[in-house]
Amino acid sequence: MVPLWFTLSALCFVGAAVLLYVDIDRRRGLGRRRKSWAKSHGFDYEHDTPDLVKRWSRGIMSTVGENVHARNVVLGQIRGEAVFIFDLDDVATVIALHRKVGTNVAVDVRLKDIPEPRENDIWLLGAIGPRMVYSTNLDAARRACDRRMVTFSHTAPDCAEVMWNEENWTLVSMPITSTRAQWDEGLRTVRQFNDLLRVLPPVPSGQNSVAGQAVARRSGSPSRPLNAGPMRQNELPAGRSNQAPGRADVGRYTQFAPARNGRPAPNYQR
Repeated sequence: MVPLWFTLSALCFVGAAVLLYVDIDRRRGLGRRRKSWAKSHGFDYEHDTPDLVKRWSRGIMSTVGENVHARNVVLGQIRGEAVFIFDLDDVATVIALHRKVGTNVAVDVRLKDIPEPRENDIWLLGAIGPRMVYSTNLDAARRACDRRMVTFSHTAPDCAEVMWNEENWTLVSMPITSTRAQWDEGLRTVRQFNDLLRVLPPVPSGQNSVAGQAVARRSGSPSRPLNAGPMRQNELPAGRSNQAPGRADVGRYTQFAPARNGRPAPNYQR
């Protein structure tokens, strides 16, 4: 019996080693594909950014623990606004687009088979096509649910499982197994969703003074914005200097000001 147990133990050890190797190879392969995809779009790539996920707390972020990390991080710009694409460990792939004008109203649009949000300050508005709509302000969200939102809800790809906004950010979460083509679809989807949310009431101008500042790109990057020329100091807007913001300045984009609307509303069905 002793040789049999030793043989079984050896087989288990070999099997565990093979599974570990396959998992490591899968992670490395995903990192290589993400880096190649970032390069094809003129974006930057970082293997790991632990503090990035602390900027958001809603949507898929509310379902993960505090020790989750952002991996295979891509940083770029779309129409002059910062955009991040990253893997939330093995949970999901997230795309986050910075908004020029922030809002204190959060809207969460997700597929019907996805569990409802965990936040205690968000309520169900109703169903639009294959998706459910939740918001912290039902009256404001109802105004955003026009015909364009109905069309978008039906045409958005199924890989965009959860779409939501927080202050100066609009985000989309996709399966961790999403492909390069789905990352491209995710970029288009987050832009469209961001445009639809422009009708939400903006935050006071004083709180939104840094919303228009973009992330500085490394010299020569294809996505780097082109400026007509440096502005003189007396021509700069209030609160701005003529020194380009660094990568660390992205942290100033996020403000945290909870908004609540305690009134229930009937389901909204299209």
